[in-house]
Amino acid sequence: MTRILIRCDASFSIGSGHVIRCRTLARMLLQQGAEVVFICRRQPGDLIALLEKEFRVLALPEQELALCDGLEGRKLYESWLGCSQAQDAHDCLKALSLAKTGKSDWLVVDHYGLDAKWQSEVKIGLGEDAYTKLLVIDDLANRPHLADLLLDQNFLGAASEQRYQGLVPTDCRQLIGPHYALLGPEYSQLQPLVPLRKQLSRVLIFFGGVDSDNLSGRALEALMDADLAHVAVDVVLGRQTLHRKKVTNLIAQRAKTTLHGPLPSLAGLIARADIAIGAGGATTWERACLKLPTLMITIAANQRPIAKALDQAGHCKLLGDATTVSVEQIRAELLSQITNSVESFHDAGSNLTDGNGASRLALSVLGPQSAIKLRRVEEKDEAVLLRWANDYQVRANSFSRNPISPSAHKQWFSKGLNDPNRLLLIATTEEDIPIGQIRFDRQLLHANSGGHEATIDLSIDRCARGYGLAVEMLRLGLQTMEEHWGPGIDAVAEVLASNAASNACFSRANFAKERALIGIPRDRGVIRWHKASPHGRPQ
Repeated sequence: MTRILIRCDASFSIGSGHVIRCRTLARMLLQQGAEVVFICRRQPGDLIALLEKEFRVLALPEQELALCDGLEGRKLYESWLGCSQAQDAHDCLKALSLAKTGKSDWLVVDHYGLDAKWQSEVKIGLGEDAYTKLLVIDDLANRPHLADLLLDQNFLGAASEQRYQGLVPTDCRQLIGPHYALLGPEYSQLQPLVPLRKQLSRVLIFFGGVDSDNLSGRALEALMDADLAHVAVDVVLGRQTLHRKKVTNLIAQRAKTTLHGPLPSLAGLIARADIAIGAGGATTWERACLKLPTLMITIAANQRPIAKALDQAGHCKLLGDATTVSVEQIRAELLSQITNSVESFHDAGSNLTDGNGASRLALSVLGPQSAIKLRRVEEKDEAVLLRWANDYQVRANSFSRNPISPSAHKQWFSKGLNDPNRLLLIATTEEDIPIGQIRFDRQLLHANSGGHEATIDLSIDRCARGYGLAVEMLRLGLQTMEEHWGPGIDAVAEVLASNAASNACFSRANFAKERALIGIPRDRGVIRWHKASPHGRPQ
């Protein structure tokens, strides 16, 4: 059995987000047969009791927390740890020794106060003969890591892929962007069922587990406006909220307003709301998955660049920072949304994530747990196909290295859905999680021959690389092609000579290296691979 350790914390200073997303991952890993052990430090506002309902938790001794007032950046995050990194590493190793957990296959670290120093000490302490792989979950890209695998589920536009350059080993696999966001399974299940919002009749207010600035109260005051009296409001307060009494008093003064305590999931409230007023952080991707337009107010410095990038890309409306956004500003924006309708948000983020990030991360950690399968492409696959096509590693090995624009992709995708000479297949896990695509484009060999060949294009999600799945995709794809078009069609592929992984894949799949082409494009060698139909070409 694969044993996985997870080091994360929650507190009034840190909030609850790190623990909640690690719990999401842990549930997925547990479901797939792994053993999961959490390591958390006791602090005011910790969620150790919550985790203990499902998992084994090794609790580190509580430390007197340093004052955070006036601290910024790394000094602030280090204060959240409650001690030095060396002390924390010592405490973790001692807890593991006393608990006799045995050899661990993976160590997952989700803490802004920990970096390569801590990771090195813990890996050395675990012993050379007990090699443990390291998964780092991060949002900041502000310190080095010794990661074998890194997840950053944030969106920063074109800058996203370059954030960890020089901060992780060159062979570290990086899963970057909301495509890998750690959401509960209910989000992917609800996504295709959520209708388009056409009017503003229900608002969801949620500012995380603490809401130290009482932004929930500010939003409620804005909703006291007579022109907003018809709007129903759901207010969610977290376990550690600091202003419950003030918010409860405001809710009592407003009709059509419901208070919700800590919920197992926000999915139901997000699905039925027409607009949200909330912070950045993990809930951003929950709202995006269920296509909910959002008025965002940032509550931490690390949320600002992400919120700005989302606003610029049209995925949300950024009102500003918690220290500056006023009740009047929130009120004016809500009134504007009623006037213009929420359709003024042309894209509430539905193309950012399909909600399957936890499954993809579990695949990267545990490897394939069942056979893959192929299905025909559907309209819902447009966004994930564009993501795969624009993966920077895919573009580096393509004949054209320029990114594909959403408009050009939409035109290509729409045309291909009805093209009788194109067969586009999606590779999925047994649980129907999309992990790759294989495409066959059929063309005549010669004008008068009547024979055909099919050109292959194949790509696989970054989370599924390195497990030999591409060869299986080829085998299943060729079988499906024959069933679709009938026997007698040869398969060919042209691959850049520099693309070692793809060339090795076609070789392992028993394709013949037909010839090498030079200068397509200029000064870049291309290898042509060929596989004749076992049934021969029709006469």
